[in-house]
Amino acid sequence: MNDKVWRTCRLMINGLAHKVQYNQATIDTLFLPFLRRMSKMQQKLGRRMIVFLAAPPGVGKSTLALFLERLSNTDEEIVPVQALGLDGFHYPNSYLASHSIERDGKVIPLSAIKGAPETFAVEKLMGKLTDARKNNVRWPIYDRTIHDVLEDMVTVKRPIVILEGNWLLLGEDKWQNVRSFADYSLFVSAEPQDLKERLIRRKIAGGSTMEAAKKFYQKSDRLNVERCLKKSWPADETWQMLADGDYQLKNKIMPTRMVDRDALWKKPDVQIRNTLLGGLNTRNAEQGLQPPLYDEGYAKGMEEARKVILKKLYESGTMSSKAILDTFQVTAEEFKDIIK
Repeated sequence: MNDKVWRTCRLMINGLAHKVQYNQATIDTLFLPFLRRMSKMQQKLGRRMIVFLAAPPGVGKSTLALFLERLSNTDEEIVPVQALGLDGFHYPNSYLASHSIERDGKVIPLSAIKGAPETFAVEKLMGKLTDARKNNVRWPIYDRTIHDVLEDMVTVKRPIVILEGNWLLLGEDKWQNVRSFADYSLFVSAEPQDLKERLIRRKIAGGSTMEAAKKFYQKSDRLNVERCLKKSWPADETWQMLADGDYQLKNKIMPTRMVDRDALWKKPDVQIRNTLLGGLNTRNAEQGLQPPLYDEGYAKGMEEARKVILKKLYESGTMSSKAILDTFQVTAEEFKDIIK
């Protein structure tokens, strides 16, 4: 963290003040290029553009969306962005207190799982998104000073809307239909252990004891983190939140270029006599030794290719570390070596 130049910004979100820090290099090489690409897409689209920013709890998606809004005001070539939150589509507290769901044979009041996907008015969200594409609509917010929804508090009026929320890409029930309302989607992933520490610290900062914060994480936040990471549809673009709170673009698995085998066999034989490999094999042959280079080289090459593939599966978010360990019989030490 000492090697990075951090910029501090104060933001007001849902009635509460937040002090956030972002790495200057990340602003220059990730945030601004992202905004410029969204600007070009919106201009080509010719109407209001809806961008989903989905992420599990603790990633800082609300502050990130608002910071991107602020950043869009600093460059005339960037189309103005408006940050909006999914939290305004929570069911009101009165509804949560009077309704329940069944889980594992138990009836649970919605108020006990507030923040879970079942506690949001999905149809209302889709209706608002439909209107927002063409009109300047009024948007609800969630006020954290009263811990309830306030209707029609913000006017949606900018050409690009970045809507942030945990469940925007959730591949379950009614949420599966929400994905189609995004013109572009961004998912921010993170290591669960990093999120655990951040969420516990956030709860303590809000006045909870360490014991209470840990219990709340196990009872609520942990379930939402795991559900979001495991059940979200793939996004158009994925970022990774690092342990220090910085962000980076996750590596994408590039498609393999197929070889034209017919053309390959028509090529003249490869002469290796004057190469380093050919020289080594010639000396081995003169000494009466069986040259092992081809066999060893093939084995080493395959092993390196395997490591590259496993690393890309992990860094792209395609497979978790546990899934890779279980599926490919990789030891924990081997996995650490692969991703370093």
